[in-house]
Amino acid sequence: MPTAYNSRPYDIVVFGATGFTGTYTAEYLLGIGDKTIRWALGGRSLAKLEKVKERLIKLDESAKALDLLIADTDDPLSLDTLLSKTRVIINLVGPFTKYGTPVVEACLRQKTHYVDITGEYTWIRQIIKRFHEKAEAENIMIVPTCGFDSVPSDLGTFMVVEHLRKQHGLATESVKMSVVDIFGGLAAGTIHSGLTVMSDRSITGPQSVDPYLLSSSRGQAKPSLPWPHRDRDFHGLWQTFFIMSVVNEKIVMRSWDIQHKRGKDYGRLFTYHETQSMPFIQAMLFSVAFFVLLPLISLLTKSQFCLEKIQQMLPDSGTGPTPEERAKGYSSIEFLATAETQPYEDPVQVRGIVKGFGDPGYSDTCRMVSESALCIIKSLDTLPGKQGGILTPATAFGNVLLDRLRINNGMLFEVKEVSNP
Repeated sequence: MPTAYNSRPYDIVVFGATGFTGTYTAEYLLGIGDKTIRWALGGRSLAKLEKVKERLIKLDESAKALDLLIADTDDPLSLDTLLSKTRVIINLVGPFTKYGTPVVEACLRQKTHYVDITGEYTWIRQIIKRFHEKAEAENIMIVPTCGFDSVPSDLGTFMVVEHLRKQHGLATESVKMSVVDIFGGLAAGTIHSGLTVMSDRSITGPQSVDPYLLSSSRGQAKPSLPWPHRDRDFHGLWQTFFIMSVVNEKIVMRSWDIQHKRGKDYGRLFTYHETQSMPFIQAMLFSVAFFVLLPLISLLTKSQFCLEKIQQMLPDSGTGPTPEERAKGYSSIEFLATAETQPYEDPVQVRGIVKGFGDPGYSDTCRMVSESALCIIKSLDTLPGKQGGILTPATAFGNVLLDRLRINNGMLFEVKEVSNP
C-alpha cells in the first residue's frame, strides 16, 4: 500500500541528481533558501550522490541535512521504496524512452506526482496511451516537458489566450511564435535524447510532424515546415524552422485539446506555429541543413549499427556548458495572438513576450522544472490540473506557474496590446 501522502518525509526528490541537469536542479532548489521544503537527492550510485552533496555543501552548509536515496530504473522495488517517501519526483533520468516508463509506473503505484524535462514526444505519446486514464482516476499529476521543452511555448500561448478571453471577451484564432534571440549551450544528454526520438520506429514521418500527435481530437492546424521568409510581425526578421517546434507544437495542441474538454476552449479555429528569427544567410544555411542533413541523420539512426556508431562519437552524458557559459545564456521569444472576430470587425491582436536570463536549456530549465514541482507542493488545491492525468505545463499549473516564474524577475512573461492601422 502507498504511504499516506501527507505523512511522507520528503516533498521533492530530485531523481538523477548526479547528471548534468540534475546537479544544477539541486543547486537551484538549494539556492531558493526555503527551509520549509523537505527534499532529497536520488540516483543509482551512492558514491556519485555523495560527490553532488559535497558540491552543494560548499555552496550552503544546510546541504549537510540532505538525504541520499538509492534507486534504479531496472529495479521496481527500489523505485517503489523511493517514491513512497516523496510527494513529488523531479525525474531527470534520460533518455526517457529508455528509462522514463518504470518511473511513471512506480508513481502511479505509489500515488506520487511527477515532473520531468523530456522533449521526447514519441515517449510522451506512449505514456498518454498507457497511463492517462489511470492517472486521472488516481488524481496523479504526470507532467512531462517542464523545461525549455516546452514551458515557454506552452505557458506563453496560455498567457496570450487568457488575455484575449479576459480583456476582450474573445476566443483565439491563431498564435504564431518566434524565437527572436537565443544563446545557450548543449549538453550531451540532450543530444542523446534527440537521437532517441529520431531512431524511434513507432511513428511514421507524417506522424512526426503532426501537431495533433498527442491530442485525442483534431482541429484546423496543419503540419508546417517553413521555408525562410520575412515576417513583419516579428520586426521584419527572417523566419526559419525552429528545431524544438517538433515537440512544442504538439504540447501546445495537447493543451488546446485538454482545455476544450474542460470547457475552456482556446478557440474553435485555433492554430499554433513556431519559427526562429535569423539573419538571411544564416536562415538559408540552416534551412538547407535541416531539409537535407537532418533527414539523412534520421535515416541513419534507424539502423542500430549506425546509431551505435553515432552515439560513440558523442560526448558522454553528464557533460555540458560550464557555469561561466551558462551565465552568458539568454532567450527572447515573442508570440502574436489573433482573436476570432467577424470579417467586418477590426482585427484584435496581442503580443506575448517571454524572456529567460540564463542558459535556456540548463539554467532556465532547472528553474522551470523546480518551480513546476513547487507548484504541486505549495498550491496543489488551486492547480487547474489537480484532478490528474498526463498533462502539459499549462493545463497542470497555468497561472500558478506563471506567477512563480516571475518571482524576483526570474523570467519575464508579459502581454502587450497590438495597435492595428
